[in-house]
Amino acid sequence: YLPQFDIPAGPIGEFFGQPIISWNAGWWGALITGIPVTILALPPFILGKREKRGVEDPWFASAGAAYLAHVWFISVFAINIFLELYAQNRTDYCWANSHGSFMCGTQAPWTAEVFNAIPWILTGVFIFVILYFSVRKFLLGPMGSRLTPFLGRQIAVGSLITTVLLCTVTWPMYENGFWNQRGLGTMGFWEYQYDAKIEELDGIRGQPSDTLVHVESGNVWDDWKGECLPYEATSNLDAWDSMHEGDEYADWCVLPAVHWVNWGIYQPTRADIIDFSGANGHADTQTGRNIGADEIIYDGLEDGSPILSEHASSFLVEDLGMDKVPTDVGCNFRTTVRGAGTHMQSLALTDSAGDLVWSNDGVTCDSTTLYLDAGSTYTITFGLSTEGVNDSVTMISDYSAVSYQPLLLAADGTALMRSEVSLSTEELSTMSVNNPTFQKNPKSLDAKLIYSLFIPCLGVGALVFMMMRSMARGYEWEMNKCYGCDLCDDACPVRLFNAGDKLNIIYNTWNNEDDGVPLYSCLTCTACTNACPQLVDYDSYIDIRRNLVVGGPPATEIPHTVLQAVLAAEAEEDADESFIPVEEYPLDSSVGYYPGCVDYIDQEMVFSHLNKGEMDLGDTTTSAFTIFKEMGEEVTYLGRDFLKCCGHDQKWQGMTEVFEKLKAYNQKKLGESGIETLVTSCAECFRTFAMDYELDDMKVMHTTEFLVEKGFDMSLKTDDEVTVTYHDPCRLGRQMNIYDEPRDLVNSVDGVSMVEMEHTGEDALCCGVSSMMSCNENSRALRVQRFDEVRATGADIMLTTCPKCVAHFECLKFEGDPRYDFEILDVVSFLARQINESK
Repeated sequence: YLPQFDIPAGPIGEFFGQPIISWNAGWWGALITGIPVTILALPPFILGKREKRGVEDPWFASAGAAYLAHVWFISVFAINIFLELYAQNRTDYCWANSHGSFMCGTQAPWTAEVFNAIPWILTGVFIFVILYFSVRKFLLGPMGSRLTPFLGRQIAVGSLITTVLLCTVTWPMYENGFWNQRGLGTMGFWEYQYDAKIEELDGIRGQPSDTLVHVESGNVWDDWKGECLPYEATSNLDAWDSMHEGDEYADWCVLPAVHWVNWGIYQPTRADIIDFSGANGHADTQTGRNIGADEIIYDGLEDGSPILSEHASSFLVEDLGMDKVPTDVGCNFRTTVRGAGTHMQSLALTDSAGDLVWSNDGVTCDSTTLYLDAGSTYTITFGLSTEGVNDSVTMISDYSAVSYQPLLLAADGTALMRSEVSLSTEELSTMSVNNPTFQKNPKSLDAKLIYSLFIPCLGVGALVFMMMRSMARGYEWEMNKCYGCDLCDDACPVRLFNAGDKLNIIYNTWNNEDDGVPLYSCLTCTACTNACPQLVDYDSYIDIRRNLVVGGPPATEIPHTVLQAVLAAEAEEDADESFIPVEEYPLDSSVGYYPGCVDYIDQEMVFSHLNKGEMDLGDTTTSAFTIFKEMGEEVTYLGRDFLKCCGHDQKWQGMTEVFEKLKAYNQKKLGESGIETLVTSCAECFRTFAMDYELDDMKVMHTTEFLVEKGFDMSLKTDDEVTVTYHDPCRLGRQMNIYDEPRDLVNSVDGVSMVEMEHTGEDALCCGVSSMMSCNENSRALRVQRFDEVRATGADIMLTTCPKCVAHFECLKFEGDPRYDFEILDVVSFLARQINESK
C-alpha cells in the first residue's frame, strides 16, 4: 500500500556500483521497524547515566511499552497470510467443495475474535486513561485533598461507562476496516486513489446463491442436514441445472442462499445485496420490466450498398426500495466473415421526457453501468450502419439495458422466482437482503494491522502507566512529585527534635532500604502535606509503606502492647459471638453514637503508667449524651458490646489484615442497623469511618459537627470568668478540615475567653503520639513545646476534641511539673460541665 519509487544513491551508490536504490516494501519494513527499535536504544544515552525504574518514571516506562507494542504489531504483518488462512478455517465459515461436499472450518471462532478485538480493547484502555486522569486533574485543582476515594471511584466508573459506550458505538468503524477513513491507506492514500478503489469495489457482483450439496457428504453434514432442501421442494431452482448427467436427484439437496450470506464479502458498496446473476428473474423482456433489449440479425446486400436501421425498446425500472438502480447498458456486434465491410453503431438512452441520459457511437460497441431512477421509464435506441457487405455475410448484433434489483429470498431461504408468484412491489421490497458486508473493506485485516501500529500501542502504554501508578502508590509515586523545596521539613513536628538526623524516608526508598525507625517515627499528622505545594499525600504514602513491612511495626515502637493484642484478638471471627447481634440490640433512633475505645485506653493508661490522676476518657461519652438529652435529640448508643474497634491504629501501624477484618465486621453491622447518621467524639474514629470505610449511604459526623448542625444554643454561662485555649487534633483539623465548629461551641458559653496558641488551626502542633506508637523522648518534647504554648496563653483549661490527645497530654501532666497546672478537657466534657453546673 505504501508508494514505491527509485532514489538516486549519489556518489556512495556509484562507489558500490548501485547508483539507484529501489525503495520498495523491504525498505519500508526496515524503516518502520527501525524507528521504534532506534528509539528504544536511546534511553541509556539520555538518562544522565542513571537507570530508572518503571515506578520512578511511569511516563518513560509507558513510552517504552508503547514502542514495544509497536514492534510487536509490526511483526504481525509477517503472519498476515496465516491470519487470512485461519479466517477461512473457522467453524462459522463454510463452503461446498468441487465434489459438492459441504465443509466448514475446524477452528473455534472465539480465538480469532479475541485477537481481532485486542487493538480495540487497547484503544478503550487508552480512552479510559485519558478520561480518568483528565477529569481527576480537573477536579484536583478546586478540591485538592478533599478528592476522596469514593469520588475517585465515581470518576473511574463514569470514565469506564463513557469508554464502553464510545468503543461500542465506534466498533463497526473498526470492524469494517475503516471504510470511511480510506481503510487507513489500504483503499488509497489520496482522493483519486480512493475514488478508483471505490469504483473497483463497485464492480464486485458476487452474491449468495442456492447451492447443490451432496447428501451425507462433508465434515458437518449431520449439523446441517435439516437445512438442506430436497429436489421435490426446490425443483424450480436454477441450482439443479448444474447437475451432471447420470446423477440422481435423491443424492443431492439445495442449501438455501440465506445460509451463505455471512460466508463471504458481497458487493461492499451496496446496502442491499443485488441480484446480478438473475436468480430472481427481475428482468422480463416480454413486459419491459427492468430490461429493454433486442437482437438484430441481417444480411448484406448483393451490391454492397449501405444499410441503415434503428431499433428501440422501452422498459420500466421497478421501485423495490432503492432510489437508484444499477443498470448495465451496452451492445454487441459481429459479422460471420471477419473484417467484412464498414460498420457503425450508435446507442442512446433517454428518459420518459426524451432527455438524453447516455449515448455512444462509433465503430465498436461500448458498455457502461448507470444508476437510474427507480419507478421511471426509459428508452434505449440502437442504430446500425453497414456498407460494403454482400449478401454472403450476415451481421449479428444485440443491445440491452438491464436494471438489477435487490436479491429476494423466499420464506425457505431460497431465491424467489418471480415468474411463480404474484406479489406487489411493496411486498417484494420486504424480501430483500441487507448486506452484512456493506462498506466493509476487503482489506480490513490489513487496515486493522495498520491501525494497530499507533493508537493500540498508546493503549499498551496507558495500561503500563496505570500499573506503574498503582505500584507507585505503595512505592515511589508520591515521592516523585517532590522537587525538594524543604517546606515539609520545616513543617514536620518530628523534625523539630530530630534536626541532626533527617527522617530519610525518601532516601531509604530510593535505595530499597527500610530500617523501620524513620518510617515509624512519622506521626501522620498531615502537617507536611498541608505545607506541600505539590499536594504530596505523605500520610497515604506512609500508610502503604508500612503495609509492606511484614509482621507489623517493630515491638519497640508499640508502648501499649497489651492494648494492641486485645484489639487484634477482637478482630478475629471467634470474637464475634462476644458482641450483641443487630436483632437483639436496642436500636431506637436513626442517629447512632460510637464511643470508640476510650474504656480500653483508660485501663491501659492506668496499667502502663500507674496513672493515679483524674483522667476519665469515658466522661466524653457521658457528656455527649447529657447534651443530647438537653437538646431533645434521640441518639442510640452503639457501644463496644455492639461494634468492634474502628481499626484506626491497626491501619496506621501497617496491620492491614487486622484493620480489614474490623472494618468488614463493623461495616456489615452498620449497614444492617438502619442507622442513617453516625456520630462520634473520637477524631480518629471519625476520620476512619468517614475516609476509610465505604459507608456511602450513611452520614458520618464528629460530635461538634452534629451539635452545630442541630443548632446548639443552650445559653450556657460559667460561674467565674475562665480562659481557655483549643488544641486542633491532626485527624479532625488538617485531615477533615474541621476547625470552626469546636471553637463556635466554646465561644457560645458566656464567661469564656478563648486565646489561641502560637501554632493553631492548620499549623497546630501534633500531640506527639500517633496510632499508639513511638511514645519516646522526641514525642515527649513535642508535648512539652505544646504545653509551653498553653502556658503562654495564660489559659486555665486546654480543650481539644480527641481522646487520644487528652490521654497523651495527661500522660505528660502526670509527671507532676508544677508549671503545667491547667486542666485538660474534651470540648464536649466542658460543655456538659456547664450544663450540670447551671442546674
